[in-house]
Amino acid sequence: MSLKDIGTFKETIDVELMHPVTGEPLLNGDKSQMTVTVHGPYSKLYKKIMHDQQNRRLMKAQRTGGKLNLTAEEIEASALDLLVRCTTDWNVTLEGDDKTKFSSEAVRETYIELPWVREQVDAVIADTRAFLA
Repeated sequence: MSLKDIGTFKETIDVELMHPVTGEPLLNGDKSQMTVTVHGPYSKLYKKIMHDQQNRRLMKAQRTGGKLNLTAEEIEASALDLLVRCTTDWNVTLEGDDKTKFSSEAVRETYIELPWVREQVDAVIADTRAFLA
């Protein structure tokens, strides 16, 4: 076996949302699985977002004489921004019976208001095996 036989990577995957207590799949009113589509760490989009964030930090360090002082809030905001920007679609119902239209703003609000959703999506992105074909 060679390393190249192991497989290629997928740019995106659909994260299936589960009930945070029971672990059961969450379903929309039409009985479809609630999913969040995300770009993984091997994707071009993910790498671009990471490079953008790192370049901003480097520029900040250059302006302050090479010292980079980041607050916990800045680190958390960067992590949230990465997750929001890597989320490119979803199939979820936030309220009522109708599916919620996808937008970056709705994703950001959901990840803030429902941290367990963010944790589930973040856990899948961190597991790079999920992105190997």
